[in-house]
Amino acid sequence: MSDRALRAGVAVVALGGTAIAAYLTYVHYRPSALICTASGGCETVQESSYATLLGVPVALLGLCAYLAVLALVVYDSELARVGAATIALTAVGFSVYLVSLQAFVIDAWCIWCLVNDLVVVPLLAVLTVWRVVRQPEAAGAA
Repeated sequence: MSDRALRAGVAVVALGGTAIAAYLTYVHYRPSALICTASGGCETVQESSYATLLGVPVALLGLCAYLAVLALVVYDSELARVGAATIALTAVGFSVYLVSLQAFVIDAWCIWCLVNDLVVVPLLAVLTVWRVVRQPEAAGAA
């Protein structure tokens, strides 16, 4: 796979993550806008004390991370690739923490959060790390 295709993949996945995080950030400030399954898990997760970190909505932190990855994909240097991979790998660790909270502490599931934490974040990590570990001559090919 060419670096151009990987770069586009990173951008598409980061845009998907941006959309989810932007929606969840909006919902943090307008809880009535939440669209979720009938189980009520989304509301429980969104209203828990774990929905913020040091007073900042977790969704807003995710939004900032996705926007940073998008900026790094646009900038596209070796340092930018490493930065994007670092953000994505950090997000994987944080996602494990958040899913664990839903399972063992909050005892509720937010489908939006799960899509982000179990699909978008790991896929972003794979793509960004793949761009870093590629052979230099392959990375320069279009």
